Amino acid sequence: MVLLLVLWVLALISVVVLGWAQEWRTELKLAANFREGHQSRRLAEAGVYYALGKLVEARVAELARQTAATQDSQIIPSGIWQGDQSTFTLSLPGGQVKIRVEDEGGKINLNRATEPVLTKLFLGLGFGETRVRTMVDSLLDWRGRENVARPYGAKDSYYLSLDPPYPARKARFEVVQELSWVRGFEGLALLPRLGEWLTVQETGTGINVNTAPLEVLLALGLPPDLASTLILNRQTLPLSLQDLRQMSDPKFSQTLGFLGSPFFTIKSTGMVNNRSRHTIKAAVSVDPSGENPWEIFSWADDVPA
Repeated sequence: MVLLLVLWVLALISVVVLGWAQEWRTELKLAANFREGHQSRRLAEAGVYYALGKLVEARVAELARQTAATQDSQIIPSGIWQGDQSTFTLSLPGGQVKIRVEDEGGKINLNRATEPVLTKLFLGLGFGETRVRTMVDSLLDWRGRENVARPYGAKDSYYLSLDPPYPARKARFEVVQELSWVRGFEGLALLPRLGEWLTVQETGTGINVNTAPLEVLLALGLPPDLASTLILNRQTLPLSLQDLRQMSDPKFSQTLGFLGSPFFTIKSTGMVNNRSRHTIKAAVSVDPSGENPWEIFSWADDVPA
């Protein structure tokens, strides 16, 4: 009886100890996850400010190229970030950071884009012809002040019939994400990525051929072989207005530019042990000649990478 009682007591103690051990392991994992999450966030923040420094460096180099007299000085210095949506990886203490910089001047302005350009862009992104008609007509109706909808578009009568109802803006888009309210864009899987090709920033110049993605160049009407050649050539030598006139039809020179804009979007993802990830998306303006070399006017935390 004593032996049996001892065995029962030992079994009970074992269960209690194992329960405590499991709880301790859980607490340790939670603490480790919290530490890695905090660390990945700080890495992402560091990536944003690192990118700002590189953008200021790039703007200074661009201003120097404009005043340079020799062709040799036009070569892009090593380490300069063009804002052409390339991804850079930094190894920092505690983890890695992946940074993607997008020049807003290399995108199509959502508030000024014409119907043919929008149609070519959405077709090039792989949408069907019928859906593209709905997307383009509805987009133009959303920003237009007229009360009559286009054949495939929508005005207040359509949007007020939804649940919940809301009116059409009939004004300029304030952000690209506003497209999620427009007919034809509902439930669009590619919607979070449309900001890679569209912008609402007024850069004051033509679309920068030195940073524009391939999809944008094709939407502007450039032949695929010419667009690919431009992207290849700009890797080592920034294209100038003379280059555009020599390589393409003169009509493209009216819509294309070769200078960077002051507006950029920075996407920075901090990673720790390939488990914890944190992405920050920041919209910034860069002006090395101003009192403040940069300004952050939009900051989105923990966005999809």
